[in-house]
Amino acid sequence: MIRICSLLACLCALACADTIEATADRLHADENAGRTTLEGSVKIERGKDILRGDRVTILFTRDREITRYESKGASSFSVTIDDGSQYTGAADEIVYLPSKGLYTLTGRAWVEDPINKRKIIGEEIIFNEITRIARVSGKESAPVKLIFTVKDRNDTKP
Repeated sequence: MIRICSLLACLCALACADTIEATADRLHADENAGRTTLEGSVKIERGKDILRGDRVTILFTRDREITRYESKGASSFSVTIDDGSQYTGAADEIVYLPSKGLYTLTGRAWVEDPINKRKIIGEEIIFNEITRIARVSGKESAPVKLIFTVKDRNDTKP
């Protein structure tokens, strides 16, 4: 088990300059296929960013760059964008493409900007952390919901 964890740590360290720390109940790493799967109470941390799920699969290129994270079952994330903006979210399934900064959340999905007090809820949310563009789809039984706060015109507080 220590050898497998060391392999994962080496793969992650080579994949990006930041340190990635992953914990789980079980791990299966296949260097030839460029795939590592973690199962059971998965938590992956990279700096301030966190991805959680019941099962997370990490895909790598031959050069050991991470191309994709797939989190299934009770998935959630917390990220801080370069300018300090923070976002949290959750869904039944989260797919993250690091090279594009693209998150796709499917099934009971939501993303929140706690600093600006904004939240979007839908069946599918596609959010690009680089362009800051979000597309949200709902369904008849659960339409898209946007929650935000605005300042009152008569508010005299700074």
